[in-house]
Order: sequence, then C-alpha cells, then structure tokens
Amino acid sequence: MADSLSAAVSRFGASLKAKLSGKAAVGAPEDQLRAPLETLIADLAAILLFKAGDVVAIGETTLSSLKTRPDYAVRASNALVGFIEVKAPGKGADPRRFKDEHDRDQWTKLKIPAEPHLHRRQCLLAVA
Repeated sequence: MADSLSAAVSRFGASLKAKLSGKAAVGAPEDQLRAPLETLIADLAAILLFKAGDVVAIGETTLSSLKTRPDYAVRASNALVGFIEVKAPGKGADPRRFKDEHDRDQWTKLKIPAEPHLHRRQCLLAVA
C-alpha cells in the first residue's frame, strides 16, 4: 500500500528506470511500462481508500464496436471507469502530435463516445 502519492510515483519511476536502463536484456519499450503501471494503479487505488482488488486494470480489452483494443480497460468496484493507452517512451502523450496513423485513429475512436449516453474516459501514459 502506498503511503502517499509522491511515494507511489517515486516507486513507479524507480521501477521504470530499472526496466528501461538494462543493457543485458532489452524488451519492447512500451511493454516495459505494463508491470510498473499495474503497481501504480494498485498504489493509487489504495491511496484513494479502495479495497485491495476493487480497482482492476484488464489488459488488451477488445472493443469490437470500435474496432480497437486499448492497452487496459479499468474497472472500479465492478464498473467500467475508463481506458488506459500506453505509449512507448519518447512518443509523448499529446494526441495532436501523434505521427503514427494507428495512434491517431485509436485516440479518435476512444475519445468520442460511440453512443451519446456513454462517457468514455481514456488516460494516455507516455514516459519521456
């Protein structure tokens, strides 16, 4: 359980540094964010006084109606509360600056509700 927001973010940063600075084995940059992000989500949920397991990030959830698959769907107390799309270090988190057509298309699909009564939320995580 995280004792404070700054402690949770510091642990997140330290975990990312360890994963992204290795020389002996190098993985896909975006994939290196997944485990630290899931830990950060659990820490933030604890800070916000959710019970352990009440906030869950479900990886690679296909949204058939939108023909896209965000990195995570986030559920809090069994209610879908939003999506998280992780971007590799260096890509940035400003969708207006996306150069990759896939990234721009995905952002458009996820930011505009397919149905007026739905309010979709998306968090974009990028590590500089």
